[in-house]
Amino acid sequence: MAEHRLTRREFVRSAAFGFAALALAACAPAPSPTAPAAPAEEKPATATPAPTPTPVPTAPPRIYGTGKLEVVVWYQDWDGANRIMNSITPQFVEKNPDVTVNLQAIAYGDLFSKLLPSIAAGTEGDVLMAYTDWVVGTDVKQVFLDITEPVGGAAAIKEKMWEAAFTGVDVPEGKIFYLPWLAGIRGAAMTVNKDHLAEKNIDYLNFKTFEEVIEAGVALTQRDAQGKITRSGYSPRSSQYQLLWSLIWQLGGKFYDKETGKWNHDTPEGEEAAQIIYDVYWKHKTCDFDLFQSEFEAVSQKLVSIWGDGAWTASVQTDVAGIPCDNIVTPKLANAKEYVLYPQHMAVWALSRRLANAKDKLKAALDFALLLVSPDALIQAFDFYSGVCMTKAVYEDPRIEKVKYGLMSKRVATGMWPVARYPQDHVANHGPAATEFERAMRQEITIKEAFANMDAYLNEQEAQARERIGL
Repeated sequence: MAEHRLTRREFVRSAAFGFAALALAACAPAPSPTAPAAPAEEKPATATPAPTPTPVPTAPPRIYGTGKLEVVVWYQDWDGANRIMNSITPQFVEKNPDVTVNLQAIAYGDLFSKLLPSIAAGTEGDVLMAYTDWVVGTDVKQVFLDITEPVGGAAAIKEKMWEAAFTGVDVPEGKIFYLPWLAGIRGAAMTVNKDHLAEKNIDYLNFKTFEEVIEAGVALTQRDAQGKITRSGYSPRSSQYQLLWSLIWQLGGKFYDKETGKWNHDTPEGEEAAQIIYDVYWKHKTCDFDLFQSEFEAVSQKLVSIWGDGAWTASVQTDVAGIPCDNIVTPKLANAKEYVLYPQHMAVWALSRRLANAKDKLKAALDFALLLVSPDALIQAFDFYSGVCMTKAVYEDPRIEKVKYGLMSKRVATGMWPVARYPQDHVANHGPAATEFERAMRQEITIKEAFANMDAYLNEQEAQARERIGL
């Protein structure tokens, strides 16, 4: 296949979900600052804000069925979701002739900006696609319907899905307010250029520790005659903020106290975790800040061998840029006291609180939402998407082996979700904190200075959110 360099426009068109799931401006920790209302776009590896892409026009509604109960579905307008919706909705209305499904595909930026205001006004759809980091700074009880009893109880639904996926938002204990759907898990997965690793006979599927990844990165890094890096063996630039949290937890520390709402990265474990990432740049020298501005574009140009931007990147780089990729779960530190990973936020389905007073429509809407997270709906997604879902039955279904990225997704999902953890904080935009951490990695400020700046910002945002929520 001829080399095809990945442009911004192609990337947005081919990986709209990847951006939305992983580079959300609302809260998704990333190496550059983002505003809460910014559309989905890739995060450059520098502190320069990402340019705003041209919004995708909102599509006209698609109506299926002729039943008296109309269920309005809001979801992000991207090719993958449209494929799933157009596949399962006709089947649903055939089995439920009393229901009409009104599918409303909404451009990412529009969906993000209208969701919470519409909920406040009572004009939202009945079934809602959202991202958990859109609602971390809210009282989820006032946003989505409590579906604990309708789904048969928390214990029953958590048997069908990995429990960690229900902890992306601070919810009342034992309550279910959303159904986890898909996630790109930046930081909790690593992606490799298979050709690069084959050059050095590196068996990436048998990495046991994070240190082995760094060793591989050293072997894979290439330099010119002057010693300047011409290929990064391992780049943490897109995932270093998420990785920091995982490493702190693995070292036995913490950075956020859910009970008090206090943030504190400036601990021995925090310094050790930050030093590990810092050493990737300045000691092991598998990456620098001169080779590229945008990691995903550098990957498409074969300038990076291992990266952590999310499991979703494997399919995009393979299918669009012609880069043969594979995913692995981010390995643990050799001295980890606990194997735990922060997988960033996820796409979910939720129901309108208005349905509490419309029992017939509630059943129809919930049945449709449950279908969306079922194997019949989700398996087809992995023919073009290399991220993960949270429904165990998807990976137990033999059909998963017949779709292009099915086995890849299964390997990562079954390895990552059992060790996944969310802090359940209430900060809606981690961009400024991520920028301060990057400044330390660039040697612009010390790690201690970065932590002081990060904690000052995060504690201010947390306090404001808690006051707003009433905690």
